[in-house]
Amino acid sequence: MKRVKTKINEKWVDENGILWIRVIDGASINLENLIEDASVNDSLTDGKKALALYDARNFFTITPEASNYVKSGILDKSRIATAVVTDKLAARLIVNIITMLKKPETPLKMFNNEKDALHWLHSFKN
Repeated sequence: MKRVKTKINEKWVDENGILWIRVIDGASINLENLIEDASVNDSLTDGKKALALYDARNFFTITPEASNYVKSGILDKSRIATAVVTDKLAARLIVNIITMLKKPETPLKMFNNEKDALHWLHSFKN
């Protein structure tokens, strides 16, 4: 299993084809490193849309520019569905604000644990 570490995330695709994205504790997500981070997805998913599990349980911050980039729909181009796992109120607020301002074209849902998130993601498999 190939793992890639960027300035803000660690990423890999598991044996079920799910793209795991784990935010690095203390990451400061700005536009530049978000664009750099997104550029490695194609090498992990062979350029195909993927089911993604974003583990946002570690502490991170995001700049308004990076938030706007996410709201632009950039994730819709590479995702079938995204499950966000977090136990942090701040992360829930960030995701809620982003999705309230621009509803994603692909399904996105928050979970408290990986088991429920994976169960939901598997429901999108053909």
